[in-house]
Amino acid sequence: MRGDGELREVTPEMRARSVRTFVVVLVVFFALVGVVVATLAWQGRGVRDYAARVADAVLAGKPSPNVGFTQACVDAVPGPLPAQAQSCEVRVEDGAARVTVGVQGGRSYVIERRP
Repeated sequence: MRGDGELREVTPEMRARSVRTFVVVLVVFFALVGVVVATLAWQGRGVRDYAARVADAVLAGKPSPNVGFTQACVDAVPGPLPAQAQSCEVRVEDGAARVTVGVQGGRSYVIERRP
């Protein structure tokens, strides 16, 4: 046991172990941030591809530039929404289609296509 007032000597091995631990924690942190960013990008890509298919399907019907309307995406492209999507609607104005897909966390993706 050490007496009061005695300082512990830090050896080079202890210092090297502390530096290794710090570097490992730092690398793991940045790796986890990278995984989260990659996951969000991958999920967003699927939603954007779906929105583009919906916009193309609506524009294939050659909507009149004089008429504006809103409809659900499933009316334009039958089938289920992508797994990440919570809501989807198409708004047609001036012959252009604007698809808004709502996803988890209150985010939304908007794709606009013109003929």
